[in-house]
Amino acid sequence: MYYCINYNLLINKLNFLLNNMLTKNITLYCLTVILLFGCKTANIESVNEIRQDNKYDSEFPSESVSSELSYISKTVKKLDILAFYATYTFPVDSKLKETDIGDSVLDVYSYSKSITHEAVSGTATVIYNYDNIVGLLTCAHVVDFEDRIYSYYDEDEKYVKSIAVKIKQQNHISGFAPGDPVEIVAIDKSKDIAILFKKLNNDDKIIKTMNYPAGKSKDLQWGSVVYIMGFPLGNLMVTRAVVSITDKMKTGFFVTDALYNHGISGSPVFAVRDGMPNFELVGMASSSAAQASNILIPDENFVNETKSRSVYTGDIFVDNNKLISYGVTYSVTIDEIITFINLNEDALSAKGFDMNNFFM
Repeated sequence: MYYCINYNLLINKLNFLLNNMLTKNITLYCLTVILLFGCKTANIESVNEIRQDNKYDSEFPSESVSSELSYISKTVKKLDILAFYATYTFPVDSKLKETDIGDSVLDVYSYSKSITHEAVSGTATVIYNYDNIVGLLTCAHVVDFEDRIYSYYDEDEKYVKSIAVKIKQQNHISGFAPGDPVEIVAIDKSKDIAILFKKLNNDDKIIKTMNYPAGKSKDLQWGSVVYIMGFPLGNLMVTRAVVSITDKMKTGFFVTDALYNHGISGSPVFAVRDGMPNFELVGMASSSAAQASNILIPDENFVNETKSRSVYTGDIFVDNNKLISYGVTYSVTIDEIITFINLNEDALSAKGFDMNNFFM
């Protein structure tokens, strides 16, 4: 049996199938383009809407922040404080009270005297630079050392065992030439804020000033992204953190999840309002949550020259050891900082500061 193939009919059917498939593909392609373009447009509109809400951004910036952070790094300085103490120790039968101890009593009744020192490092930010006067913002606890520190023989703290008298304090800021000392012009221990004064000399290089505007702490929200730059463990570093709104805000502090470490105290905290490059100063890193414990330590002059364990027979001292609870950092709000500067206007003006040239 033979079959006759109609080639013309076959070719027509093939052309119909091909045209049909091509039409479907073109339709699918067009639908895909429309969907992608629509999504992209929706995303752009969404981003624009978020950035124009006049609030601090809670999303990570889509643009680079490197140039802004690079400039901020030039305004942040490492702060080193060294305080020297003369420690006088009294015999147990002296039964001296704090009110009994005057300058004449120290050498007469004490049976030993030693010179010790305490060292602390932190961060300071240049917030004023005008007419050869530089003003720096830092935390009070970094620069504040007690004039006298007492220890006692009894738990009631009635009879004094020893007294450490501060005889000298050196404040050193990196990036400044030697010359006039760094002075504390204004300080508030409860708010943990201090302003430092430094007179520039001819050997000082150009000092960059933090020129970003002061923000508003009330505009911080849950999830607001902030940048903190300072000297944790002596290293200039920047970290990014997220704000949590807690009851601390009522006391002039706000909480972030920044990984706080020693040396970050005094670091400026910045937020971005409605996209880059709108950096604003919203606070200053102050402290972290910590757990305290007492530990026994040997005399500071003790040196163990042997590698093996040996019996220690010298004096034993009790020291307070604090373990940082990483990820909970407290920062002073910008509102408290501005209020502090205004309240200390007389002291600042007397030192030569022009209040119109602060960053506020």
